[in-house]
Amino acid sequence: MTRNGETWFQFSRAMGTSRLALLVLGCLLAGPSLILCQLSLPSILPNENEKVVQLNSSFSLRCFGESEVSWQYPMPDENLNVEIRNEENNSGFFVTVLEVVNASAAHTGLYTCYYNHTQTEENEIEGRRIYIYVPDPDVAFVPLGMTDYLVIVEDDDSAIIPCRTTDPDTPVTLLSSDGVVFASYDSRQGFNGTFTVGPYICEATVRGKKFQTIPFNVYALKATSELDLEMEAPQTVYKSGETIAVTCAVFNNEVVDLQWTYPGEVKGKGITMLEEIKVPSIKLVYTLMVPEATVKDSGDYECAARQATKEVKEMKKVTISVHEKGFIEIKPNFNQLEAVNLHEVKHFVVDVQAYPPPRISWLKDNLTLIENLTEITTDIEKIQEIRYRSKLKLIRAKEEDSGHYTIVVQNEDDVKSYTFELLTQVPSSILDLVDDHHGSTGGQTVRCTAEGTPLPDIEWMICKDIKKCNNETSWTVLANNISNIITEVHPRDRSTVEGRVTFAKVEETIAVRCLAKNLLGAENRELKLVAPTLRSELTVAAAVLVLLVIVIISLIVLVVIWKQKPRYEIRWRVIESISPDGHEYIYVDPMQLPYDSRWEFPRDGLVLGRILGSGAFGKVVEGTAYGLSRSQPVMKVAVKMLKPTARSSEKQALMSELKIMTHLGPHLNIVNLLGACTKSGPIYIITEYCFYGDLVNYLHKNRDSFLSRHPEKPKKELDIFGLNPTDESTRSYVILSFENNGDYMDMKQADTTQYVPMLERKEVSKYSDIQRSLYDRPASYKKKSMLDSEVKNLLSDDNSEGLTLLDLLSFTYQVARGMEFLASKNCVHRDLAARNVLLAQGKIVKICDFGLARDIMHDSNYVSKGSTFLPVKWMAPESIFDNLYTTLSDVWSYGILLWEIFSLGGTPYPGMMVDSTFYNKIKSGYRMAKPDHATSEVYEIMVKCWNSEPEKRPSFYHLSEIVENLLPGQYKKEHFKGGKRLCDPVARLHGVLPRPWEQWWMITLPFPEGSLSSSAYDT
Repeated sequence: MTRNGETWFQFSRAMGTSRLALLVLGCLLAGPSLILCQLSLPSILPNENEKVVQLNSSFSLRCFGESEVSWQYPMPDENLNVEIRNEENNSGFFVTVLEVVNASAAHTGLYTCYYNHTQTEENEIEGRRIYIYVPDPDVAFVPLGMTDYLVIVEDDDSAIIPCRTTDPDTPVTLLSSDGVVFASYDSRQGFNGTFTVGPYICEATVRGKKFQTIPFNVYALKATSELDLEMEAPQTVYKSGETIAVTCAVFNNEVVDLQWTYPGEVKGKGITMLEEIKVPSIKLVYTLMVPEATVKDSGDYECAARQATKEVKEMKKVTISVHEKGFIEIKPNFNQLEAVNLHEVKHFVVDVQAYPPPRISWLKDNLTLIENLTEITTDIEKIQEIRYRSKLKLIRAKEEDSGHYTIVVQNEDDVKSYTFELLTQVPSSILDLVDDHHGSTGGQTVRCTAEGTPLPDIEWMICKDIKKCNNETSWTVLANNISNIITEVHPRDRSTVEGRVTFAKVEETIAVRCLAKNLLGAENRELKLVAPTLRSELTVAAAVLVLLVIVIISLIVLVVIWKQKPRYEIRWRVIESISPDGHEYIYVDPMQLPYDSRWEFPRDGLVLGRILGSGAFGKVVEGTAYGLSRSQPVMKVAVKMLKPTARSSEKQALMSELKIMTHLGPHLNIVNLLGACTKSGPIYIITEYCFYGDLVNYLHKNRDSFLSRHPEKPKKELDIFGLNPTDESTRSYVILSFENNGDYMDMKQADTTQYVPMLERKEVSKYSDIQRSLYDRPASYKKKSMLDSEVKNLLSDDNSEGLTLLDLLSFTYQVARGMEFLASKNCVHRDLAARNVLLAQGKIVKICDFGLARDIMHDSNYVSKGSTFLPVKWMAPESIFDNLYTTLSDVWSYGILLWEIFSLGGTPYPGMMVDSTFYNKIKSGYRMAKPDHATSEVYEIMVKCWNSEPEKRPSFYHLSEIVENLLPGQYKKEHFKGGKRLCDPVARLHGVLPRPWEQWWMITLPFPEGSLSSSAYDT
């Protein structure tokens, strides 16, 4: 019956529909010989095996068949301008036309026409075929899907690498990592041969242009003679409507046939999914999914695996049960009434079977048990898939543990509970034993309240001879309702009872015993009944005794409060190294330092004025000294003194402060000692008077003027100095920035005074040896006139600017120089803060310790620590947590001081309380952010000072250098020139200082009328 397409078409038209009907009827009557009437293959026009179609042209293929026919063509899922239509045919044959418009390289491939009834999943399609080429000079190879680049080979079989060309005449070469691979090539299929595992590339040349495919990866399937099969069901119990999932895994074998046997197989229920895992070893995972499970899906699920080439089989099975809905079953391991002894440990166990997984809770007297109870706990343990075990644990049973306990088990389909009563058996105990006096009648009633489970019995006993009551034989049991004695028992509840015994009259002192007992134990308590005549005498004696106890307790409290009251102590300490590296040191006892009596100043030469500042321990007053300095017969000074109520320890502390000041010697940037009065009266320490007060108040006072001058943060480095780079050479500078707005004195009025400036700096060791200072011993006298010309016109004032950023940097520099001086003397400040930095005329900064004149007990900057108050927010971590104070801990405080300066007097760590949170933040590395008016260079200095490792903090020597480099060149030049002029006279004196009362090194300034301020000493 096979014939070419045109002949067949003409023949079919001649036969007509009757011919086709007769053919079909004959085949039906043939019965077993139906094979003789099989349909012939469809025919395709054009009747060719292959055809070359021009690029971007159109072509059509026509298929004829004796039954319904369809087309199979390249990449049917892509939109490749392919149109298929069926045509009417009066001859009774079926005709289908495939038409392609605008042909491209992607249309290259095999086109097959087949009968619809011959298409099955297992068999290859049988039909008529034609291969179409669409040559494209820019596309040498037919486009493929990504899966086509994986070539799988089994047991060294031959394979095809499908690099097909769009032009049948294009030569193709196969390349591997080893070079050219020789194999047979067919432009319709690709390279055919036996290939080793690895990547391969096809290469072609079209019109002189070379093309290469992406790599084809050849992969060899692994097949072993043994099967390693595992079956797993995530769960074996389901309810209707859920999806059953069963998994079979085959290890180290890739050539496997796997079949499932299960209750729903006959009905076609179930979907199998395959997952291939290659790391760390080959694993094929087959998962059977049975959706919308019913009770009929209960039963055995069997997985059978067969090695396709070795005929090796293995089988596993699991039993699945499906329930109509969820369920709960409760099985307690105890009774509905349980007893437990006091302090006994007992567990109550309940077994539960439930699906879906339940929520289990315990109630006591219909209230949910609190989970964090320490002596009643519950836990839930999963025993198997649907089996659970819950335990109620009584660690130490108490009386209040008695009650009704309920376990509640619930899931989305069911709720069940079980309740039992628990009784805690408690031994008898007496809660109270009291007597009631009946007044003048002499009668008395004794009440005994006892508790216990079971309810205790009350028994009364009496002892008439008080002296012999220690002997049990002296006690007799009271019979019920004997003459003049009545006994009663009144139960209050199921565990408490009250017994009473009433004596009509008590004529002498007797002892009464109450005995409460039950099955678990007994307890007794006794009291004495006193005759009315003795009661009044005992009352008076008791009142006297109570009064005496109150007086003693009051005295003890007063002594404790007095001892805990903070004592005054100087914050400055001199230290001495006891280790080569300087890490270990001791405090030098200030009382061991020498004191030269030449510092004594006559009291009659000192006139005290108003109080400048007052604290818990002492005060600072304004004073006028007559004859303290030859250059200025009358001088305004500040005088430190203790309050009249000072203790001896505080007097010793003030004397220690005096000796430390004499040991340190003078410096421009510390508050210098002028004299002292230590004999024939209270101790007075006479120091320089700093007119403008402490730095905090000064910054607050000038804050508005500063902000009006600097509305925005500086944008250039030189902006912080208020000048341009071009006019630096024409600008005149002085040692410090002075103002002439009436707030500062003109320093030129004191051009005949002298003071010791900061000497040339040098790097020093961490702690030098303690040496005697020239400042604390007598010295030969030189005429002051030798020095007049040396210091004349050292400073000049410029009062036209107000507070500037240069002033803030100047304060920073001066404090660093002052602290550098203290460090060179092995002196640790321990309270470096803006409140302890004073400001003299000419904006000269002076470091001091003003704890004496500050009420630290009511100052929020100080926190109570034991018997003292500490400035915690200014302290280094090692000082806070380890009580370790060194020069490097002062460096930390210096960083806090910088933050105060550049925040214009702000409080450090704003908004933070000193509590455990604050301490934890400091430990974890928290540091303050950059203040508003600080440059990045200044903030970098702060951060260096706040290094958590003290050894990594800069020394004050280096800090002075760093800050000095931030100052303008002319500023540093004038500063050095002024310091040099002041140092030269000292050299000529050969290191010998004048007598203390000839203070040639001081800045002595007159004060304007009516302008004296106490702000220096106010807190």
